[in-house]
Amino acid sequence: MWILGLLLLLIGCSKEAAVPPKEGRGSLTVVVASTPAGRAVTPGDGNLMQGGGMEDLTLVLVNPVGMISEKVQLTGLTGSEQQIRRVTFQNLDIGNYLLYAYANTERTLLSEARTLLATLTVGQTFGAAERDALFTALTGRTTPTMDATHPMLLTAVKEVKIGVGNSTEQVDMLRPLVWFEVRMFNHSDEEMAIQNIAFSNFNPSTGYLLPHNGVLPGTVNYRALPTLAEYTGGAELSVPANTEATIYSVVLFENRASTYTMTLDVGVGSGILSDATAINTSTAYLLRNRSTKRYLVDDGNGQMAVVEELTDALSQEHAMWRFSSTSSGYMTNVATGNRYYRSTTAGSSSSNLLTFRMNSGYLRIYYSSRYYLRDTNGSVSFANVSNTTRDWLLQELNGQTASLTNSQIEVIDPVTAAVTPMREQLRNQHIVVEINAYYNDTSDTFNFRVLPWNEKEEEVEFN
Repeated sequence: MWILGLLLLLIGCSKEAAVPPKEGRGSLTVVVASTPAGRAVTPGDGNLMQGGGMEDLTLVLVNPVGMISEKVQLTGLTGSEQQIRRVTFQNLDIGNYLLYAYANTERTLLSEARTLLATLTVGQTFGAAERDALFTALTGRTTPTMDATHPMLLTAVKEVKIGVGNSTEQVDMLRPLVWFEVRMFNHSDEEMAIQNIAFSNFNPSTGYLLPHNGVLPGTVNYRALPTLAEYTGGAELSVPANTEATIYSVVLFENRASTYTMTLDVGVGSGILSDATAINTSTAYLLRNRSTKRYLVDDGNGQMAVVEELTDALSQEHAMWRFSSTSSGYMTNVATGNRYYRSTTAGSSSSNLLTFRMNSGYLRIYYSSRYYLRDTNGSVSFANVSNTTRDWLLQELNGQTASLTNSQIEVIDPVTAAVTPMREQLRNQHIVVEINAYYNDTSDTFNFRVLPWNEKEEEVEFN
């Protein structure tokens, strides 16, 4: 048994003096900076996809009566400009203004910011529709899409005061998303396979483009996160020996939940095969033809096929099958979830069931007493045959497994050590759940750690 111990260029010559603002008017220098608090740059990496810099920047200055006084759009930012940028607004009426900032809108996959900015002009009212702009509602298990060719969108809003003379304000850009990541440290000398990972519903359907002090849209609903197969595209996921690796990573809109739970199944030694003598509906099996020695697989297009070796399958899971019952019903492919009845093409007819029967240590899959599933020269079909091409060796992947089942994530206060359930995930946070996994260890401990987006000396622990 083993255990998961789970940041005004004034141009002139020396003979010219700077012209001060007119009486009763002022100027504002805005510094958009990559400070650790603002998180425009991830310390040490500058990864644009993760909000690590600014390729473009738009500043919108709204006056005390709610109209746009200035709009500045900068594109093609490179080098140090991506980490810090100064913009000066001159000849402004004194008073309290609101400054809205948007970065990385040109290539973002979240196009709502780009669409909004295209409609804004000087003199236009910046009202509730602009302040409360939402991201498009998502359905199903989808999450905001981010990839290596699209930098992370950044937004900010700040109240600024313009007095006589020049004022300077710093604006810290925020990602309007939560970066949720699960990492696992394999403390053993064996590779560990991730067999399943699932979460309670905290995948919000929409979110505000601009910060709203943690307030969520009234239209938000919470949905399931992508399954492991959806996340990996059906590929196998494992953590090498004595290595830490990310096993799940998505971006989400801000969310709150009464409880956050995670289910995780991890296996060790899953490459060992043994022959099974009976069907267990909770177990996934490999089917190897008695005559041809080929493995039965789902080809990824909803069709049964055979491969010479398991490495020829799209993934090992494409060669694994579950049965709806021990005697009759349908077969389900583990990787695709496709159900197979009386056809080698995935179907949904529950009225045409298959029969499953063991005979001399081999499994026969058939219907109407004589139409057997067989492999003939690499072609899978149901046919009236009586030779060994109808016989399948039922094989089970052995190994040891450990599980976290609906494990509640709880926050341990680093000062008081008080334990409280996790209740929210807010924009700009980088939530990292770290699982320590042990093989043949007597420590029955699950360790989780959250690393805030802001760099801090102390760590926030999850247990």
